[in-house]
Amino acid sequence: MSRSAIISDIHANLHALAAVMNDVQAEACTDVVCLGDVVGYNAYPKECLDYIRSLNCPIVKGNHDEEVARQDDTRMNPVARAAMEWTRSRLEPEDLTWLMRLQYQRMVNSSYMIVHSTLDQPRAWNYIMNANDAAANFNRQFKPLCLHGHTHVPRVFTWDGSHCSEHAEFIAELSANARTEIPLQDGLKYFINVGSVGQPRDGDIRASYGIYDSDRNSVTIKRIEYDVAAAQQAVLAAGLPEPLAERLGRGC
Repeated sequence: MSRSAIISDIHANLHALAAVMNDVQAEACTDVVCLGDVVGYNAYPKECLDYIRSLNCPIVKGNHDEEVARQDDTRMNPVARAAMEWTRSRLEPEDLTWLMRLQYQRMVNSSYMIVHSTLDQPRAWNYIMNANDAAANFNRQFKPLCLHGHTHVPRVFTWDGSHCSEHAEFIAELSANARTEIPLQDGLKYFINVGSVGQPRDGDIRASYGIYDSDRNSVTIKRIEYDVAAAQQAVLAAGLPEPLAERLGRGC
């Protein structure tokens, strides 16, 4: 039996990460896979990075991971740039080297693929917002399942060989029940966004993560409550821009 916890876009939110990892243990997951953006925005970049490194788990590079390591934040808005500069000052040179050496995409156990943004242009950091955006990814997806993050919004896309579809019914169930299980049907390719641990952007302030169950051949996405107020206070206490704390309370 293999149940892999799939976490993405932690963004230095230690309160959310701790709550998710407690649930990972309760779900009896056997391992953890990380889809990138460990750092950025929130108050605990070093602590979150140290924890993820200690897991020695499969991980891919996110855009914030790359930008903090390359010391290139010219494409960011002023709020994100201020957070990145602060984040960089909290990390050690070896942390930056480790982030820079992460791969953009990889295979996990010869079973499924992981990427932060898209397989067709992983270094471009494109955002997949709808089925049209997702279609190009399937040209480079050589396994039935690929898991990704980047937009901080849970989404499910499939490819039947000629047509890309988005499955809003799974996300509606997630909103209603705080979990949804996506059975992986033969003959389809799946491109699934498991949402964000540390900075959800779909109007739901709860952390989001996924579980890939190889025996059931399914992916489950869950929402997990955490101490949002404490995470907000940590952002403000660190001197980070106030909008970063506010958005945690709005889920946007």
